[in-house]
Amino acid sequence: MPKSKQRKNHKQKVDARTQKVAESKKKYEKMQKEMLMSLIEQEKQRGLFNNIPQISSENSIDSQIQGPII
Repeated sequence: MPKSKQRKNHKQKVDARTQKVAESKKKYEKMQKEMLMSLIEQEKQRGLFNNIPQISSENSIDSQIQGPII
């Protein structure tokens, strides 16, 4: 079955489109990451990350549980 003229270089066109979509997705993710990092930096400058409680180990969780232990 012969290929029609409309399908000429179809595979290359599809590959180019797939590559463009992947590049735009990477660009969007990079922009999103940069925006998030800038928001985090702004929050750090305001001092909102100074009073974060530290989770040390599993033993501290066990000491908070009250009741009989089986």
